Amino acid sequence: MVTQYFRKLKRNALRLLPSPIRRQLIRQIIPPVRLNLDNTIFRCADSFDDYIKAFRLVHDVYVQAGYMDPQPSALRITPYHGNPLSRVFLGMYKVKSREVPIYTVSMFPDCEEQGLPMDQAFRRELDCLRSQGRMMVEIGALASDPDHRQNNMNIPMLGNRMVQKYAFDYLNAHDMVITVHPKYRWVYSDLLLFEEIGRVDQYGYVRNNPAVAMRLDLTTVEERYRKVYGHMPREKNLHRFFFEKESSSIVLPKTTSIFNKDLVRSLLNDSLVYESMTCRVRQENRKGNIPVQVQRALF
Repeated sequence: MVTQYFRKLKRNALRLLPSPIRRQLIRQIIPPVRLNLDNTIFRCADSFDDYIKAFRLVHDVYVQAGYMDPQPSALRITPYHGNPLSRVFLGMYKVKSREVPIYTVSMFPDCEEQGLPMDQAFRRELDCLRSQGRMMVEIGALASDPDHRQNNMNIPMLGNRMVQKYAFDYLNAHDMVITVHPKYRWVYSDLLLFEEIGRVDQYGYVRNNPAVAMRLDLTTVEERYRKVYGHMPREKNLHRFFFEKESSSIVLPKTTSIFNKDLVRSLLNDSLVYESMTCRVRQENRKGNIPVQVQRALF
């Protein structure tokens, strides 16, 4: 309890600092990050069991954080998971002969007929990027096991490296966009070099909590990481971490054709979709806002 109190106190103190001082301090106190972790693998979900583990982890973490109410299915799944271009990623910790999920994140590529989850609150900001011909992917459904989250930056940093590499190398995306709670904004802006593009006081996607929309320009990020981190010691050099060395803990497929529509459809089609989302989706469907492939999956 005391440790949690001082950790919260430190976060609050950092947020009160002027931005230039805070950025410099945060980048100097980065703990060493490792590219390779024992008994830990980051990969794409490719089985029914993988999807269940991922959606259950998100549900449990979101309920604990107050981002959603507990659901009978104990799963957090969205209509955007029905997009054949969407991907679910997992961080798995190997315990003897089994794998335990400790991290998950989903990637939703922008498409004309469905858009992105963030369009619900940040349509104007996203349309501005679309008007420039930029291909975006949204990062969402992000969750990590609390037991592996405490004082351990390696898990989220490897997760960030995985989705960043997949978005740029596999999907040729120009931008990654994400919504975060305002209390985490400085981590993305000061450490991971995202930029804020909008904010709202209430975001229905996460039980009307406040949200900040952020964007990472993938076409310039390597040079910006080099400029910010290239001079830092090896173990704290995030340019080296993200771009210079390979990670044996990240295993990505050689092709993007790994989506199993039958697996996701079975999840979406059964009673596994929580009730509030189903109600919202039906309302959107009546407005003609839900694409055909998602309608078939849900209804």
